[in-house]
Amino acid sequence: MKKHLAVIMLAVFMMVLAGCGGKKIDAPVVGDWKLSTVEAMGQTMTVEDFAALTGSDVEMKISIKDNGTFSANFEGESGEGKWEYEEPTITLKDDTDTLTGEYKDGKITLSIDEGGESYSMTFEK
Repeated sequence: MKKHLAVIMLAVFMMVLAGCGGKKIDAPVVGDWKLSTVEAMGQTMTVEDFAALTGSDVEMKISIKDNGTFSANFEGESGEGKWEYEEPTITLKDDTDTLTGEYKDGKITLSIDEGGESYSMTFEK
């Protein structure tokens, strides 16, 4: 009898441990995103047009993971942090900054205010 009880307790213990894995978040924002358009000074431009105008490489990517974290690469600089999503708002936070955006029609648009200038960046999968 003791042997059977020990086996049952071991099985329950293993199930509890298996259930302790990270919880996956099912949200439409999960995935890999690439910058597609930039809105600045009242104009919306493709990434290629914006790069030509500024004379720089404007490759920007965000990878939003189902464990609540994200990684980003903006013009060669990388970072990571945590994200939250409450339809339609997505919030990306790292140690120093918080960016808020909107998920709509399969796109994420992040709004940025910097030095008195406002612009937005739209990302697509």
